[in-house]
Amino acid sequence: MTLTTSMQVFLAGLAGGLLLEFVHWYGLRRDAKLPEYAGKPLYWILSALMALVGGILAVLYFGSRAEAIVAVHIGISAPIILQKLMTTVAEPTGARGRAEFWSFFHW
Repeated sequence: MTLTTSMQVFLAGLAGGLLLEFVHWYGLRRDAKLPEYAGKPLYWILSALMALVGGILAVLYFGSRAEAIVAVHIGISAPIILQKLMTTVAEPTGARGRAEFWSFFHW
């Protein structure tokens, strides 16, 4: 299905971000106790922001015309990519407190 407006592309990307959150909670369904962060507003605010980023990135990638499945895929992958970037930022280990160039590429 082809999306023909920016709002449709945004909503498809947003749906992808929300789908990722749903899959996370589906994976926890057999745990006897919910995680501690489940009741914290900050967690839900950040989750909503990550889903919004998925929608925004879909619009930035495609504008007002995209295939729905690809826009949803951008929404799903955006939080994962951002999370990976946040956890793999190069640490300042080089001379004069600067990060080594190659340390950025170590996963």
